Amino acid sequence: MGLLSIMLLCIFYTILIVIVYEYYKLFNTKDEYTKQELKQVVFLIPDHWIPLLSKFRLYPVYALISLVFGILIPLLSTNWFFQSSVFCVLLFIILPQIRKSYEPMKVTISDSLVDTVATALSEYYEIILFFFSTGTLSSLTYTWVTEKELSFLWFMFNMIIICAIMFFMLASLDREVE
Repeated sequence: MGLLSIMLLCIFYTILIVIVYEYYKLFNTKDEYTKQELKQVVFLIPDHWIPLLSKFRLYPVYALISLVFGILIPLLSTNWFFQSSVFCVLLFIILPQIRKSYEPMKVTISDSLVDTVATALSEYYEIILFFFSTGTLSSLTYTWVTEKELSFLWFMFNMIIICAIMFFMLASLDREVE
């Protein structure tokens, strides 16, 4: 039952952040909106995001791996440090730096595991961080609701930070592909 709850929370947070981002884009492009434009934003999401994600050939693999790590780290820990947004913030700071430093010397074919990991982190860092953050937020929500290990203020503080990181990753992904 716990795994089902966490997966439903992952789906909920992913859909919520994508809808908020799409409305943000709409509100930034115009000053006046028709009723039809406001209603159509939700229905146009698959038309926008499915072709965008199809450009990344292995994104489901990296999304699933990062989602699992995002769920497991806060869920298996009882320490407040691991039940926070610290790893999301660290990845938010470190992954773009890895990409910038690795892009000039990118190796296309190599047997080295380090090159494979660096290539994946450099190419898919937005997707990895988005789904890691989704997993972390879902796990924190589940822990807060079921086990009462987190205080409400600590949960809300971390939730705001993680949602902001997820929003910035969507913006970065959308900007990069366009």
